[in-house]
Amino acid sequence: MRIDIVNGCIVIGDGKSVLENTSVIIEGCFIRELPPVSYVPYNAYADKVINARDGLIIPGVINIHTHGSAFGTFQPWALSGLSTERILFNLDTHLLQGSTTIINADALCLPAEIEAINKLHPVNVKMATMHTPLHVKAAELTLGHPVEERRKKFTAEEAVQMGAVALGEVGSPGTAFGTSEKGMRLGKYISARQALALDNAVIANDEAAIRKVLDDAGLSDVTITQAKKLVEDTSVIPVAACCDAIRESVSYVKKLGLPVLAHSEPGMKEALLEVAREIGPKLIAVHVNHSFTADEMVSFARELKRLGAIVEVISTDSFGARQVEPDPEGTFALLKAGLADVMTTDFCGGYHDPMLLFLQKAIENRVISLSRAIQLVTSAPARVIPGVAPNKGIVEPGKVADICIVDRDDISKVRHVIIAGRVVVEDGKIVV
Repeated sequence: MRIDIVNGCIVIGDGKSVLENTSVIIEGCFIRELPPVSYVPYNAYADKVINARDGLIIPGVINIHTHGSAFGTFQPWALSGLSTERILFNLDTHLLQGSTTIINADALCLPAEIEAINKLHPVNVKMATMHTPLHVKAAELTLGHPVEERRKKFTAEEAVQMGAVALGEVGSPGTAFGTSEKGMRLGKYISARQALALDNAVIANDEAAIRKVLDDAGLSDVTITQAKKLVEDTSVIPVAACCDAIRESVSYVKKLGLPVLAHSEPGMKEALLEVAREIGPKLIAVHVNHSFTADEMVSFARELKRLGAIVEVISTDSFGARQVEPDPEGTFALLKAGLADVMTTDFCGGYHDPMLLFLQKAIENRVISLSRAIQLVTSAPARVIPGVAPNKGIVEPGKVADICIVDRDDISKVRHVIIAGRVVVEDGKIVV
């Protein structure tokens, strides 16, 4: 099948090149040609003509850090899996936001579970693995019970043989101050900010501060002794176990040759820098723009990059739910300083902002150029994890035809999505 995309401007995805008044000819699964004309002559030979209406033609978005996007367990520490309906909802959300390839970082999933979801949805879901002894130990500490035996027996080596493209998200059971674990043990919702405040108060051994945090969170019935035990169980012990798991990943990176997505938060900083010294660009430090102050983000990113590591930022929820990271300024600072290598969504409690929305806001605030913004979510992730999207991430002849068409004035408005030469989103609606 031949598809001609006309009347558009191509943002190549390399961080530099923009081709005005250029069309795209797709033949089968591949980009055949980029004619330097607004309208392709003799397009009667095309099976389908898409008028970009002066929009931008960009590579399909490659998201190397998501959760809840495959069957099996949920989150890296093996919570019960989500329903089929919720998984498909999550994938639809990614697709409508322009993602054509993603990594499911719920890394105790099994290959058959990834294969099964790929049969149900057009987004290419790739597997990460963290089937390693210390990661399983950290997961069990967080869960409070053993990981399912078949997941414990499956190994990272087997996962790589069956298609895993990265390790990780290693270290994640220590995530976000144990917010979800605290909520489950309390039987009551607690926000990330409340969880952080409780951690800080307990670590400072400030009983008046502990009492105030509990009262402000509607937890007046929780004693100070119980609060200290809660922080010990959900933050202190898991974070220590996660640091051990992050260090363990070095031997697997060296043995298997894959990069590792490693959870970043203040309690893991030294472990991450230690690992960065060992494996440099094979370490992808994820969400460096979360849980640190703005100054800490910039300082930590500089240290990581000095050691050759990859700095990932997430789109957070600064312009939507505003629950996890309500202020975009720290991320803006990282982007403006050129310290971010790649952007992803993570999960953000299921309410992540679209990456293209965050980047649109960054462009409007003169934080980043259009070309560089597109690169962060296309060729950059394809480069840092070579197995995730081979022959993708750039709009040029010979590449796989994973393409998005977005508004010129607002790149978050995704009109069309094409995956391997197949139109899957048309005029903002899923058509498969």
